Formats: sequence, C-alpha cells, structure tokens
Amino acid sequence: MAVGIAVVAFLLTIVCDGLFTHLPKLAGTPAPGERIGVLHVHTKASCGSGTLPQVITAAKDANLSFLAVTDHNRAMSLASVAAADPPEFAVIDGEEVSTSTGHFLALGLSDAWARGSGYDARTLMASTRRAGAVNFIAHPFGLRDHWHEWETPDYAGMEIWNDDAVWRQNNAFEVAIAFLLYPMNSRLALLRLARTPSENLAKWDELQQNRHVAGICGSDAHAALSVDNHVLARFPGYLSVFELIRQHVLLGNNADPDHAGADVILNALKQGHAFCAVDALAPSDGFTQTVSASTSSGFSSAGPGDSIPYTPGATLHVAVPAGTPPATLRILRDGHQITKRQTQSLDLAIPGPGHYRAEAYLRQPGLTGFGRWTLWVFANPVTVTPLPNDASR
Repeated sequence: MAVGIAVVAFLLTIVCDGLFTHLPKLAGTPAPGERIGVLHVHTKASCGSGTLPQVITAAKDANLSFLAVTDHNRAMSLASVAAADPPEFAVIDGEEVSTSTGHFLALGLSDAWARGSGYDARTLMASTRRAGAVNFIAHPFGLRDHWHEWETPDYAGMEIWNDDAVWRQNNAFEVAIAFLLYPMNSRLALLRLARTPSENLAKWDELQQNRHVAGICGSDAHAALSVDNHVLARFPGYLSVFELIRQHVLLGNNADPDHAGADVILNALKQGHAFCAVDALAPSDGFTQTVSASTSSGFSSAGPGDSIPYTPGATLHVAVPAGTPPATLRILRDGHQITKRQTQSLDLAIPGPGHYRAEAYLRQPGLTGFGRWTLWVFANPVTVTPLPNDASR
C-alpha cells in the first residue's frame, strides 16, 4: 500500500513538473558577430532518421543559423552542400570517422576524400587534414571508445560536451524521470540529463599546457531509437536536442553573422573563438569573457581563443546576459580554480600568464530538478602570455 502511494506521488510530481515548469524562451540577444548553431549531427544517410532538409528545418525552428552534419564514415556530396548552404543558414559538411582508437569529426571534409581500408587513427587524421578538414576528437571518453592518440598534431580540438556521453552519466532513476517528462516537456526532460563532463574538461586543461586545443560541444543528434539498425522511433527528436546545448561562435564586432558561410564559422571554431551553453536553462547569447590589459601600444582586450601579453593590472571580465539569474561563476587558470562566486558579472585582477577560462552554473528549475547546480556555459580560454624577456609563468 505504502509503495503504491509513493509511486502515485512520484508520477504526479513528474506530471506537475512537466506541465507547470516553464523554461525561458531561447531567443536571447546575441553580441555583435555572434552566431549560434549545433555540431555533430547525423542524418538518415547513416544512423539518423531525418533528411538534410528536415534537419535544417528543425535547426531553424530552434533559432539556429548553422549546423555541422557528420554522418558516420560518409561525407555529404558537394551538390548537397551547395544546395543546402544559403547565406542565412550555413551547413558545414563533415564526417564522423571511425578509427581503431575511437572517433573524430572531420569538419569541412567533402565526399571527394578517399578513406581507404585502414583504421589507424593517426593515418586517418593526417589524411583528412591534408584534404582540408579541421579535425575534432569526438566523445573521447565514451563507454565503448576511448581516444588514445593525444600526441598527434593533426587535430584542432576536442568535444568537451557530447550529448550522448553526458546522458550516459545518469543513473536509472534519473533516466526514468527524463523519459516520463519527455512527452509533456521534451526540453525539460533533456535538461534533467545535463551533467558536467569533468573528465573532458580536465583533459582539455591538460592539453592546453602544450598547445592550443579548441573546445566544442557536440549534439550527436540522431533522432533515432534503433534496434539492429531499424529505427523504432524518432527519439529524442532533432528539435528537442537542438534546444539543449548549442555552439556559440564569435566572429568579431565587424563581422556580418547573417552572411557568414561555413568556412568562416569553421575557422572561428578552429581558433577557439567560441563558447558552449546549455541554452535550455537560459539563453546565453551575449555571454562575455575577456582579458583587458594596457600595453606599450595602448589598451587591448582578448576573448575566447585569443592571446594577449601579460602586464600588471590585467583584468579578466566575465558577465552573463542581463535578465538571467545570478550564476555561479567559476574561473580557472591552467585548469586550477582561482575564484568562485555567485554573481552576474565579475572583474578579476589576474595574477600572471596562463590560460584563463570561465564556467557558469545555474540551478535546475522545477520539482524534479531538485535545485541542482548545472553547468550552463563554458568558454574557450584566453591565453595570457609572458612579455618578452619575462621568464615567469
């Protein structure tokens, strides 16, 4: 009897949560030159359920303006890319390449690339790079595949967040809540599965000590619940996935984001001029992370992916968009936390050269969110370099 009452109460809680927890609209206020999209998307050409036009429609419905299609071991035809790449919506052609040590995303790769029969990760990565692709390691610590070829110079970055890998961090109880919420409130359901990819973040910080490694977030969208390669349901749908975490690309104040093509966006991703955000929590458009310093040539500032020489008095400025709740801002230097506070903005005098990046956290809304602090935004680091003749670090 008591068990039955508990089950009914649990189900009623989920129903109330799904019906009455209202998440903010996704349309925020982007900064000048900011463009928002999704990376790592599969179509029915491999293991997804939608055609390229259907995927683009879902992305537009989610207020996005670009996406990267990365079907397994199959790039889009040049004709398909040309037909689906209008100025107002950029389609980055690519491929998720299977290797003996995991997967990587070869973005900007056309179907003219000849893979061959081998599976050696280094050989394949070098080949796609020579073919003009920008390579990103995909879900490096997945349950089935762990990436091992960290020393190769042929990748530009790595997925810090991958939806599928993040969702697998949840236990059966948490998955059950999301599954029951999904028919009533799909965006809230997927938000419940959001977890911090701590292992990926730690590896990213480690790699930054040796060379520039750009961080991206991959939706890994399939919209397909499959058994033996047969699609049983389009679940979770493209739209709900595209409303969860999104890639924000910063093209600069003088750029025209409405007419930036795939090549421009891909170059910005390679440089690390980007941040990732779980926009389902709150729109992060306009999030700011800059280091400002006075140099011999005057006042200068640098954002994600940029470098700037260190001078005494250099300041890190981080701010979340106006209208959002105060976030917990966590500031890291070379992977080590140097401050953490709950606020909408902060200005921090930085102690010296290093790689500085910010993470922002917000509380989960609603009954089954349990007020849990959830990773909301993480940005590529700003690199503060020593001045010439300054050996300190």
